[in-house]
Amino acid sequence: MNATADGIAALLFPDLEAVVHDIRSGLITHIANGFSERKVGDPSLIADLPELDKGLDVIGPYEKVGPNGRMLRSITMAARSDTGEIVALLCLNFDVTALAQVQKLLSGFAAGVKPQARPEALFSADWREKLNEIVEAISAEKCVRRSDFGRAEIMLALIEARAHGLLDVRNFVDYFGEYFEISRATVYNYLKAVQAASPE
Repeated sequence: MNATADGIAALLFPDLEAVVHDIRSGLITHIANGFSERKVGDPSLIADLPELDKGLDVIGPYEKVGPNGRMLRSITMAARSDTGEIVALLCLNFDVTALAQVQKLLSGFAAGVKPQARPEALFSADWREKLNEIVEAISAEKCVRRSDFGRAEIMLALIEARAHGLLDVRNFVDYFGEYFEISRATVYNYLKAVQAASPE
């Protein structure tokens, strides 16, 4: 079951967490791609599951709310002994927050709402929205959450930001540093590396 958890989590990384519960000890014995702030050795906190008592080995999919308000779609599978006793559970938690947002967006397009002219009062915020779009695109392409961005991903964001003229925006460097929780000096070091790699 641990190998199954590792395989499924690897296939659907970074959006799926797989947790193995030992029913006999009442503890979590294995976690793959954990994002629910639990760890091996924590209590399972699983109450009686009447569905399993009825002989079902699969419960779900069902929805629940995860850390930071993320929307999760989960499924629970049982492993039984030769006598039919449930000895372990494999719980898969799939983060569908991004998919739900895309679905909501597509539903809005399907409704046929025509775009209106952009209010000029909002123009000053556009560069922030553009940075969000850049980061989301990199996150999807590299399969890395924004909170897990490293030097390579941040430099990609800087390259795209420069291509869209964001580096010309006043206070952008300060905002960029706060956005990724890095120092102003680090941002400038990354900029030097970007410019050295592709001088213009």
